[in-house]
Amino acid sequence: MPVNPDLTQSPEEINDAIRAFLAERRGRMLNGEERRAYERLRAEWLMAVRAGAGAAVASRSCAGAQ
Repeated sequence: MPVNPDLTQSPEEINDAIRAFLAERRGRMLNGEERRAYERLRAEWLMAVRAGAGAAVASRSCAGAQ
């Protein structure tokens, strides 16, 4: 299933959403639908982290070129 990330959220905001999601389900296994929702959140977090890392590399590259 393709992931359509909300690129307006920072990795920290997505991480907070993951923690809240899991806290609501503490003490039990996730069902199939919940597992898919968790996996989507993790994929969004990873893309946000990678996007941030890419922006940081580009910024350093531009700064180093001056």
